[in-house]
Amino acid sequence: MLLLLLSSLLAASPDPAKPPERDLTLELAPLLAVPYVNDEVRDETGRWTFFEHPETTAPGPGLNCSGFVVTAARQLLGRSPTLAEATRDRLGDSGDDAPFGKDWDFGFDLVLNLSEGLPRVALVPQGDQPLEGLDGQALRGFPIDDAAAWKKIFPRLREGRVYLASLSRHLGKKLQHHHVAVLLRDAKGRVWFYQTLPKGRSHRLELTSPQGFARLQQMFGAGIQILLIEVQPPSPS
Repeated sequence: MLLLLLSSLLAASPDPAKPPERDLTLELAPLLAVPYVNDEVRDETGRWTFFEHPETTAPGPGLNCSGFVVTAARQLLGRSPTLAEATRDRLGDSGDDAPFGKDWDFGFDLVLNLSEGLPRVALVPQGDQPLEGLDGQALRGFPIDDAAAWKKIFPRLREGRVYLASLSRHLGKKLQHHHVAVLLRDAKGRVWFYQTLPKGRSHRLELTSPQGFARLQQMFGAGIQILLIEVQPPSPS
């Protein structure tokens, strides 16, 4: 049943509007196959370093999931936020005594910090949702294994827009925005999910294929919510 449902939603045609001047998928190609390294990131100067110890230079290239999204967003959105700006605790609710645990909404804060000041909206199956006044508990998107929800989402993903994703889960009574990723739609209407995971390398999955969608479910599946933030990059100068 899942494959039958996907076969209908994956046939969505590309946006017939004027194609964008940039192929964003080409811009992320250099980041593919970078090895996963815990806590590693590339800072605003291009130096390989670590979130926890930005004064340290890493011995070689590597990215964790947050490092990948910071580096990808810097390229796609044409900005160079410092690591402190990218990881700012927006509401001051993620400290050592936070009810959900320290850094519980790290991924949520990260994607909002990276898109701050640009036209953006949360995509949910019911329609576009403004972000104002909502935190990482109220705004979690939809279940990642909900094929019916994806059927509503896929046709709304547009070429030339950047989709920053925060994945969240409950662990007992605690809530964690524990993983982040980037989604892009290409000129052929394919939707790509970019990420990196422990013991692997940065890679992409074609969600608009039964195989890629099934692989995503194998990686995450039941109990995981995905929040998609659509961001409009600045126009090329």
